[in-house]
Amino acid sequence: MEESTERYRITVGDGGLEICDSKGKRFIFSATEALMLLDILKNEEDELRLAAEKASPLPVQIRS
Repeated sequence: MEESTERYRITVGDGGLEICDSKGKRFIFSATEALMLLDILKNEEDELRLAAEKASPLPVQIRS
């Protein structure tokens, strides 16, 4: 079995949202920017799900 590695760490705090990758690269969003990003992702959710299902090597579908 392959050892899992953390690719991203997402932290939500008083100042907003911070996303860090395993190499230390950081993306910092204010609370307002994070909410705008959330809205965009919600609007694109169906397209993102389709893309994820097509890209998945497993015969498992992602459902929430």
